[in-house]
Amino acid sequence: MNELPFYVEELSPDLNSYELKMFRIQHDETQLTKYLCKLAKEHQTQSINKTFLVREKGSKNLVAFFCLKAATLPYNDKDEIFLIPAVELTHFAVDERYKDIFDKTSDIKTGEVIFWNFIIPYINEARHYIAIKDLYIFAINNPKLINYYKDRLGFHEIEKIEDKCFFEYAKPEYDDYCKFLYFPL
Repeated sequence: MNELPFYVEELSPDLNSYELKMFRIQHDETQLTKYLCKLAKEHQTQSINKTFLVREKGSKNLVAFFCLKAATLPYNDKDEIFLIPAVELTHFAVDERYKDIFDKTSDIKTGEVIFWNFIIPYINEARHYIAIKDLYIFAINNPKLINYYKDRLGFHEIEKIEDKCFFEYAKPEYDDYCKFLYFPL
């Protein structure tokens, strides 16, 4: 895969919301589409979240979107509690029509291409200017999706139950069943 068939742009407040409503979500998780259509522009304007749209070159079709925000993670190391500088991948979704675009030539999924070629480079660029130790996500608790994040993207799950309680405060309010996963940088 020499040249990527995608490009990324920031969500614009002027973007026609009809286009966002045409996004077809995978895993029957309509919260992601609702976020994109109803809250993403407002959060972008208020600097709560930064939303990026992944588009197909040529057609400019919306292939995926992801949102990033600065965060800290509390961590307990025996008797000491400290904060870890991090970035939260608050939303990451690929339109179901584009999820297997690379299957014809390889085993690579579209989400992997976006993660390794856009998300990680954006975070690495930010690391030149600010301290960032981890990337994390609260993933939809779907076993297939969790395994995808772990096996294909390199995320880790916290195994010790006593460590899990430190991360509960940041779960998205729309889904109590999300699973915390982290990616060490």
